Amino acid sequence: MKVLLYFEGIEKISKSAIGKALLNQQKALDSVGIEYTLDPDDDYDILHINTVLLNSETIISKARKKGAAIIYHAHTTEEDFKNSFIFSNMISKVFKERLKVLYRKGDCVVAPTQYVRNLLQGYGISVPIEVVSNGVDTNEFIIDEEKADKFRSHLGFSDEDKIVVGIGPCIKRKGILDFIKVAELLPDIKFVWIGDTSLLSVPIELHNVINSDHPDNVYFPGELSDELYKGALSACDVFFSPTYEERENILLLESLSCSCTALVRDIPVFEDWLQHGINCFKATTNEEFARIIRDKINGDLPDVSSFARHTAEERSIEQIGRKLKMIYEATQEDVITAAIRKFAKENYGDRKLHIGLFSDTYYPDVNGVSVSIETLRKQLLKMGHVVYVITASLDTKLVGGVEFENGVLRIPAVKIKQLYGYRISRPISIHALEYIKNMDLDVIHINTEFTIRMIAVTAAHLFKIPYCFTSHTMWEDYTHYITKGHFDKTSRKMVGMYTKHVYDGDCEIIVPSKKTQSVLQTYGIKKQIHVVPTGIDTARLSPANVDSSAVDEILSSLNVKDKFRIIYVGRLAQEKNLDFIINNLPAVFQRHPDAVMLITGYGPSEDDFKQLVKEKGLSDKVFFLGKQPPDKIQNYYALGELFVTASTSETQGLTYIEAMAAGLPVIAKYDNVLTDVLVDKVTGYFFDTDDEFIDAVDRFRNMTTEEREKMKENAMSKAEEYSLETFGDKITKVYYRAIRKNTVKRANKKD
Repeated sequence: MKVLLYFEGIEKISKSAIGKALLNQQKALDSVGIEYTLDPDDDYDILHINTVLLNSETIISKARKKGAAIIYHAHTTEEDFKNSFIFSNMISKVFKERLKVLYRKGDCVVAPTQYVRNLLQGYGISVPIEVVSNGVDTNEFIIDEEKADKFRSHLGFSDEDKIVVGIGPCIKRKGILDFIKVAELLPDIKFVWIGDTSLLSVPIELHNVINSDHPDNVYFPGELSDELYKGALSACDVFFSPTYEERENILLLESLSCSCTALVRDIPVFEDWLQHGINCFKATTNEEFARIIRDKINGDLPDVSSFARHTAEERSIEQIGRKLKMIYEATQEDVITAAIRKFAKENYGDRKLHIGLFSDTYYPDVNGVSVSIETLRKQLLKMGHVVYVITASLDTKLVGGVEFENGVLRIPAVKIKQLYGYRISRPISIHALEYIKNMDLDVIHINTEFTIRMIAVTAAHLFKIPYCFTSHTMWEDYTHYITKGHFDKTSRKMVGMYTKHVYDGDCEIIVPSKKTQSVLQTYGIKKQIHVVPTGIDTARLSPANVDSSAVDEILSSLNVKDKFRIIYVGRLAQEKNLDFIINNLPAVFQRHPDAVMLITGYGPSEDDFKQLVKEKGLSDKVFFLGKQPPDKIQNYYALGELFVTASTSETQGLTYIEAMAAGLPVIAKYDNVLTDVLVDKVTGYFFDTDDEFIDAVDRFRNMTTEEREKMKENAMSKAEEYSLETFGDKITKVYYRAIRKNTVKRANKKD
C-alpha cells in the first residue's frame, strides 16, 4: 500500500494549521510503516487529498484513472470560510456547493471531529465519514522550562509575570478582538497573541488595532521560531482560544500536550471531547473569560493539566496512524471488491481468476526462475485459480509449431549457449496470440525480460488484459556471458536502461527482495514495487519427506556416509562464486580431515570448477552430482550437514531457504539480500573473507550435538516464514490491484 498525501500549494501552507496537518500525517504514516509520497507523479494506491483548491478535481481524476482509492480529508467547511477575509461571507454559499461536489468524490471522507462530521452529513454528503483527529506529536510538545525562559526573555517578561497566550491568524473569527477586550479587564496580566501580523495577512479593519490601538499589556510578536513557540506554551499560565468557529484546532491540541490550562469558547466543536473543569475551562462572554483567568492566576481553580495531557495522548501521532491505516485498508478493500465484482459480472461471472504465467524458462529447466514459476503455479491451482504457463519450446527450432499440453503453451525457440542455455522464442507468434486469447485471461504475469515478454505485452495490449512483471534476475551480474569482460561499465549501464524501458509500462512490478527493489530504483524506476519473496514448499523439503534409502544409496556409492559432508546446491556459474569455496577447501580439509564436499547442479562453469578441483588435488574429496529433478531435490539436500555458498548475485536466495527448510544451517558470503533470510549465529553464519569462511565451518564443526540440533531447528523455523500460502496471497493481491486499475481505466475510456 502506497499513499499520496496531497496538499496543493505545500510551500504556501507550510506554516499554517493545515501545514501542521501535513507534517502530522507524515509522522502518523511513518509510525505504522505505511509508504507515502508527496509527488502526484509517483505511483500510489490511495489518494489522501487535504485541500479544496483549483487543482483538486484534476488530481482526483488522475487518481481515478490509476484505480486508486480516494480519501478526502475535510479540513474546510462553509462555517470556517465565513468571517475569514473580505467578501468571504458573500460567497460562502457558492463555496459550500463546491465543497459538497468535491467531498462527494471521495470513497471516504475524514473529519477531524464529530462536529465536522455532523456538518458534512447536514450538507448531504452520503459517502462514509470517519472521525480522525489531526493529531499532535506528544513526544515533541512537552513542558520545557529552558524554552519557557527563552520566550520570557524574548518579550522582556520576568519570572513573576503572569502570561496568557493566544495563537492563530489575525482574523475576527478567531476571536482576536475578544482577546484584546479580556486583556483590558486584566491589566496586570500579560496577553500575547502569536501569529502573522504582516499587512498582507491582517484584514484592514484589524490593522490599526493590532499595530497600535490596543492595551499596553497586549503583545503581538508575530510568528515565532519553533523553539520560542514551544517556549510560549511552556511559559503561559493560560492558553486562551476565544475562537468562534473551528474544525478542531491543532494549536489547541499542542497546548494540551504541553499540559496547559486551556480556556476556550463554549462552541459545538468542543462539546464531545473538551469538558469544563476536567481537561479545560469553557466560557461564552468576555466577563466570564476574565473571571476564569483571574481565578486560575489566584489558584482558585482545579488543576486540569494531567487530563489535558491525557486528551492529547488520545490524539497522538501513533493513535492517528493506526486509525488512518484502518481506514485506508477498509476503503481500499471496498474499492477493490467493488471493481473486481463489477469486472467479473460484466466479463466472467463468479469464477476464479484465469492467470497466464509467461517465462522463457520453465520445467524441466532447473533454475531459480523455473522453480519460482512452478511453485507459484501449484499454489495458485491450490487456491482454485485456472493457471496457464506460456514458455519457450523444448525443441529449439524456430520452424516448429506451437505446442500445448497440460496447461503449458510452448512457443518455438532457439537456445543461447552463452546464457545458461536459455531459449529465446519468436518475439511474435500469431498462432500463440490466438491461443492466448482463447485462454480468456484475467491477468498476465510476466517473468522474463526477453522475447516471451514481447508476446505477453502484445497480448496484454491487444486483449486489454492487465499485466504484472516479476524481476527475478540481477542481469548486471550476467553481462560477462555476452561481453566476455569487455566494456563492463557500459554494458551494466545498458542493462539498467533496458530494464527501465521494460518496466516503465502500465504494469505492476514484483520483486523477490528489497535488494532487487533498490537496484530497480537506481535505474530510475519510480513506480511502486511490490516485494514478494518466492514461497517454498517447506513440507516437501522437510527431512520427514526424504527417501532415506535413496540417500543411503548415494552416500554409499560415494563412500562418504561416515564423513562430515558440506554441500552446495545450485547453478554452476561464474557469478555463483563457487571457486571461492573450492579455493578454501584445502584449509577446511586440513582442519577436518573427515570433511568432504558434495556439489549438486549444472551450468556453464561446471567444467571450469571441475578443473579447479583437479588442480587443487581435491578430486577424492569433492564430488559433482550433476543436474537433479526438482521433485527429488530434497534427497540431495539431505546428503549434507551444512550448506555453503559464496554467491552475491542472488535476488532472494531460494536455495538458501530450501536448505534451511531441509534442516541445514547455512554459511554464506554476506549480501544485504540475505539479511531477512539468514540470521547470523542462529540459522548459520555470514562471512566476508577467506579466514571468516574457514572459521565459520570450524565453529559449526566443533559444536556439540545439542548446539547443532538447535541451529537446525532454528533454520527450519526461519524457512517457515516463506510459506506457499503467504506467497500465493501476496501475489494475488498484486493481481487484483492490476485488475482494479485496468477496470477503472477501461471504464474511464468508455465514459
